[in-house]
Amino acid sequence: MPKKRRFDFTKKNKRSGKVENVGYLDLEQDEEQSRCSLYFYGDIVSATWESMWYEEDRCPQDIADFLNQLDGYEDIDIYFNSGGGDVFAGLAIYNQLKRYDGHKVGYVDGMAASIASVIMFACDELHFATGAQAMIHKPLCMAYGNADDFKAVIKQLNLCEDSILDVYMEHVQEGVTRDKIQTLMSNETWFDSKKMQQYFDVEIEEKAAVAACASDFFEKYNNIPEALKGIDTKDIVDAVIAELENRNNAAAEAEKQRIEAEKQQILDDLYLYGM
Repeated sequence: MPKKRRFDFTKKNKRSGKVENVGYLDLEQDEEQSRCSLYFYGDIVSATWESMWYEEDRCPQDIADFLNQLDGYEDIDIYFNSGGGDVFAGLAIYNQLKRYDGHKVGYVDGMAASIASVIMFACDELHFATGAQAMIHKPLCMAYGNADDFKAVIKQLNLCEDSILDVYMEHVQEGVTRDKIQTLMSNETWFDSKKMQQYFDVEIEEKAAVAACASDFFEKYNNIPEALKGIDTKDIVDAVIAELENRNNAAAEAEKQRIEAEKQQILDDLYLYGM
């Protein structure tokens, strides 16, 4: 049976002082098939993002701990439905997954926006569901200080942008230039599956269901597709729960079929020995 572990992503609301859940990451390991599943359903967060995040909220460390439990060659299926988040946490996760020697297959179930679109390119294969969305843009931050402080922030943001561009350029279609991708980032560009295939080397999964995504970062984006606006929170929760139930039901059915196959094999063996 699959072994599951869940990491809740939380942040401290500056106004109310309360801790709020902004998503979660599921790690699932199939001990019999030496294959793991990893789910990014929620915002990418980091303990290093100033005072908004609690000190113990260390998503990159969670990924490092999980990968250290593997033998280094187990295959991983990675599922994405995230509105993005902290750029440094995302780059750390990307580099951790990129270094991992096992084969990584990525599936964009609903959305891979902002830094989540960088993490998805750590996969060796990428399957983009019909109707799913991805978004690339220039890095954002909050800053306070004098002119020198802002100059330092601008320099840091430009370095982050270059790092993100390096990732994207490893996965573009032939003929797509760095300047073109940089322009798309400057314009905060959203991609459906067809548009993704124009610029990036991805596969289109024709009959995959699309899951709704909730993100605290939506309010920071400018060009959100109309199809993603005005989504009722209850509908989002119901859609995510339904998606997880479907996955659990599929896993249970697969386990049932495996047991039945083993029973049949035993019966066949008994028959061969005249019992």
